[in-house]
Amino acid sequence: MFNKRQYNILSERYFECLLGDFGAFLWMLGQAPLIALVIILRWKSWQATESLYFVMSLSCVWFGCINACREIAKEKTIYKRERLFGLSINAYLASKIKILCIIGLIEIGIFYLLLKHYLHLDLQSFLAFVTLFGLYFSGLCLGLMLSRWCGTVAKAVVSVPIAIIPQIVFSKFVLPENSLKGIAIKIEKLMVVKWGFEALNNCKKAEVVFKDYSINMLYLMGLAILFIFITLIHLWMVDDD
Repeated sequence: MFNKRQYNILSERYFECLLGDFGAFLWMLGQAPLIALVIILRWKSWQATESLYFVMSLSCVWFGCINACREIAKEKTIYKRERLFGLSINAYLASKIKILCIIGLIEIGIFYLLLKHYLHLDLQSFLAFVTLFGLYFSGLCLGLMLSRWCGTVAKAVVSVPIAIIPQIVFSKFVLPENSLKGIAIKIEKLMVVKWGFEALNNCKKAEVVFKDYSINMLYLMGLAILFIFITLIHLWMVDDD
């Protein structure tokens, strides 16, 4: 069951812990303008291209994944102890998601506003922001899953590039889409960047395609829910460790 009181207390405690390490908190927020600056330097004099949209999509998944990858692993001992005293798993995970989403709204806001100001994105702003935040959220859920399944902070951090690199490998920017065969096609459908990138392509001002956009966003959110479900299952398993 969901314990709202625990959820509020855990959310407040988690936020205070993040502020307690203010340098790390600033670095978490600071990665968005830094990556935006790199993208601006590369595309400053060019019109928007699919490669730009892909890099934007990949960056947002990275933000979410790297922000979340340590957050369960670093509290493994505390979590086990608090479970003995009736800690609600749903409230615990929801508190993590809530605070990381608030941070994500700030990050993605900074990221998108900088790119919109300096580049010719040619995107419908509201849909583009929703898509980029959806990519961040999916990356966040992936990061929490890695954090729980890897068990330690070191393993979780190392696993992030391992999770991100396939997002690039199974994209049409590495190999033509028609070159994917067999199991590779199924793996491609599990790549969150694929669906977010396709959704971003549907946000172009001159040709917003709401039907395709909705389908791509449903796939993107479906993967996020899958990652949360897997994380919940493994959190329940911790009682038997």
